[in-house]
This record gives sequence, structure tokens and C-alpha cells, in this order.
Amino acid sequence: MKLTSLLVPVLAVAPSFFAASSALATPCGKFDFSAGIDCRIEVEGGCKANCTPLKFEAGCSGGCTAASSQTCVNDCGTQCVAQCDPAHLDCFAGCHAECDQPTTNECNTKQPGADCVNIAKAQCDMHCKDSCQVPPSTCQEHCTTCCTGGCTTQVNFDCDYQCFAKLQGGCDVQCQDPKGALFCNGQYVNATDVEQCIAYLATQGIKVDVSARGTLDCGLTGCKGSGSAAGCTAAPSSDRSLGATALGLSVMGLLVGLVAERRRRRASR
Repeated sequence: MKLTSLLVPVLAVAPSFFAASSALATPCGKFDFSAGIDCRIEVEGGCKANCTPLKFEAGCSGGCTAASSQTCVNDCGTQCVAQCDPAHLDCFAGCHAECDQPTTNECNTKQPGADCVNIAKAQCDMHCKDSCQVPPSTCQEHCTTCCTGGCTTQVNFDCDYQCFAKLQGGCDVQCQDPKGALFCNGQYVNATDVEQCIAYLATQGIKVDVSARGTLDCGLTGCKGSGSAAGCTAAPSSDRSLGATALGLSVMGLLVGLVAERRRRRASR
């Protein structure tokens, strides 16, 4: 009862320090758990298919912060203002309109053969979100903000690309492991240790769906692993079966011996 009464207030205040804890070093790596979280383990083919740049935004966002040049902003802004419709200001969409194609072109030049369309979209997502944190109210503000986000993406291309490549490598390796890789809100979590990350999230009141692993390892000490916890569905090992048989024979032999000894004593009386 004392333990329960202690845990309740701790879990109750957990959301209040998610934002602060996200900046600290944890086994879950760099990830912001302050928003609503849906965390699950992915394994094998479905896991590998999720190892894409669009799934690495959360892990790389905020890591590359080179500033764009004013010349780039001014050149882009002049064209943007000429075409701007004040009735349809959408900073994020406008930033993507200024960012996607130039970043795709830069990717095709520097990394031919890469998935440049998705790489550009993912990089633009990160920097456009940063630049559009305060929505602009006029065409001039809109265009300046949008172009800043687009230019910032381009000057950070190499840095962002290296981050994506690093997470790609980690994601691929974890997908090949039976433990799988962890994704929260659809984004890859670059955990240094998946099991330790799951345990850490449990202390923060965040449950991880591990049903994708789908198997149970049943031994003498019980069942370990994931999947349905209704019981041990795995067949017992041959060693365990032989051990149980040998034990049964030993007990039977002992009983036979005791019966024979009692009969011998009665006959001698």
C-alpha cells in the first residue's frame, strides 16, 4: 500500500516534466515525449519499410542550425511578394513551396541516386516548422519567413543528410534484431538500448505496444518476451520433457522400493 501511494503522485506529475526530461540524456536518445505519445515496436519487413527520412524528423530536428544568408532571403522574397495572396497565407505550405524543389535539386546534385524527394520534404518539414512558429500576418512577413525556412534548409542540407544517414543505419540494425525498433507517433526513436528505453518510458507513465514481436519464450522460470500474455503457447523443449520423465521414473522407483521393503519386514515377523 505504501508503494502504491508513492507511485500515484509521481505518475500524476509526470507530464509536467516531460519537456524538461526530453532535453536530458536518456536511453531513448533525443526525442520529445511532451506531446501525446503512441509508442510501438516494429519488427522485420514492416519495420524496415519505416526506416525512411520522413520518420527521422523528430530525431534530427533542431540538430543543424546554420543560418541562411540575407541574399538568399531577399531574392526569394521579391518573387514571393509579387505572387502573394493575403487571403491565403499559410506559412508552412508557403515555406514548402519555396523549399521543396530547390532542396530536391541540391540533393540530386550532391547525393545522386538517393531518395531526394522524401529527403527534401523531411528536411523542409523540420526547418519550416522552426521558421513558422509565429504565423506571419502580412505578405512581406509571410514571404520573408517562408524564404528563410527554405534557405535555412539548403544551407543545412549536408548536416541534415548526415543525421538522416546515422538514424537510417541504427534503424536498419534494430529492425534486424528480434527486439525490433521503437517508433513513437510514427517517428523513429534512436534509442541506444530499446529494452532500457521501454523501461525508462514505463517510469514516465508511457506504455509501449510490443505485440509486433508476437512470440513468447517459455522456460523453467516462466515466459519472457511479448505477444499474448494469456499463457505459454510455445512447445516445451526436449530437454525439459526428458527431465520431467526422468524425475517421474525416479519417484516411481522409490515408491516400488518402499513397498518391497515393507513386505520383506512383514514376512520376517
